[in-house]
Amino acid sequence: MLFSTSLFRAAAATCLLGAGALFSACEDVIYVAAPVTSVGQAFTGDTLRSPIKGTIAGRAAPYYMVGDVTVNDGDTLLLQAGVKILVIGKPKSTGTFGQATNNPGFVVNGALLSLGTKEAPVVMTIRDNLKGDPNAVVSAATDPAFKGYWGGINADGASLLVLRWTEIGYVGGPYGANAPTGYAAGDPKYGISMLAKKATAQLVVEDCYLHGSVDDFMRLQSCKFSLMRNRFEKMGKAGGEGVNVKAGCRGDIAYNTFVGGATNGSKVASVAAAPVQATVNTYNNTYLNCGYRQTKAGRGGSINYEVQAAGLVYNNLIVNCRFGLRMRSDDLPDLSKIKYNNQEYYGATTFQVAEFNAATAGSVTTNQPNDTRGAAGALDPKFQAADLATAAGTTAAPSTAMQWTNFLKAPGALRLLANSPALGRGFTTFSPVNAVSGLRVGGLFTPTVSAPGSDAGAYQADGTGNQQ
Repeated sequence: MLFSTSLFRAAAATCLLGAGALFSACEDVIYVAAPVTSVGQAFTGDTLRSPIKGTIAGRAAPYYMVGDVTVNDGDTLLLQAGVKILVIGKPKSTGTFGQATNNPGFVVNGALLSLGTKEAPVVMTIRDNLKGDPNAVVSAATDPAFKGYWGGINADGASLLVLRWTEIGYVGGPYGANAPTGYAAGDPKYGISMLAKKATAQLVVEDCYLHGSVDDFMRLQSCKFSLMRNRFEKMGKAGGEGVNVKAGCRGDIAYNTFVGGATNGSKVASVAAAPVQATVNTYNNTYLNCGYRQTKAGRGGSINYEVQAAGLVYNNLIVNCRFGLRMRSDDLPDLSKIKYNNQEYYGATTFQVAEFNAATAGSVTTNQPNDTRGAAGALDPKFQAADLATAAGTTAAPSTAMQWTNFLKAPGALRLLANSPALGRGFTTFSPVNAVSGLRVGGLFTPTVSAPGSDAGAYQADGTGNQQ
């Protein structure tokens, strides 16, 4: 039976007063009842309820998310291959879908495993009628990719988040008045967030398709992680990164493609005297047309290291981005613990060529002996099917077309043709951070961390690397 604190205080004071010969003063004795927690329930039916644990089986028909779905501390939720989750919000309030009161998502305080396969991915998305034409060239103001219909996955309290062959899109709905600590009302939610509260938190994202976010698609802090062979598209409406890594993180960003990001494809920043310095190896990624919706001076491009960040940066293919690899000068990374070389650059215009190493945009990046760069239009990377001719405008004033266009013409568009100058340009005699090397989920999942490849970019001539 629960009693209020005030009743316990009154009772304690009465007892002490009754024993006046023994006590000259009374002291409050406060008893606090443990908070009531709803126990996670095994999933049944068609609609996800909160809190939840157990297994959701793959099937042809979709499941539905109508409100936030919590995985409690100590519980695990497994999404099997072929699961499709349609986020529809409150059925009786369809007109508010995507607003602060109606953009549900996952809140993971335990473990979430989404284990799709190439043939049967896990899909988390919205109804088709809200998507418009994904291939249309439209303003970011009207593109459904930037509407922020739902809340993605908040794994700030999680011990483990694993996404394999999983598609997540159309995220970034705003927080409401009761936003959790660290967020404010109106802030767009990240597609995937792990601002870790647990010292042992781990994140693995492999072979996923992640697209359409209002701000950062992924933001990480104080966790061990591995981001391998993923496809990022349309990250950030007017600002935001595909991957934004903060202090306390250790991991690898490798064999990913970043297309049409507002600011950088990937950014790494630590803080001075952090107990765990952000240390990230960024290698064998492909960055195409990133940085143009972020119009602040000196912002946006491809890869950014700043504020005491450390790591290795090799073998990245950077094409028609607003800026190339950038070591930010006003908030310097830890240059004593950074090595970079073997980037392959292409720029269709003289403005893009001038920013290959971002030297004129608040950066201390220097040309490295094994970087590959040429004049405007030289060293075409020979993608299978990608738009490299869209007029970019200038670095200070990007063209509308460059801010809008999708740039890709078909799946697999960023694979390299046999005559690509990016072939054989990689440096392979270094090792991944492999911060998740000890992770084993018995019988279900073991991380696959790909070693550095001999070809620049995410796709390797021998068929390894990105499989999207």
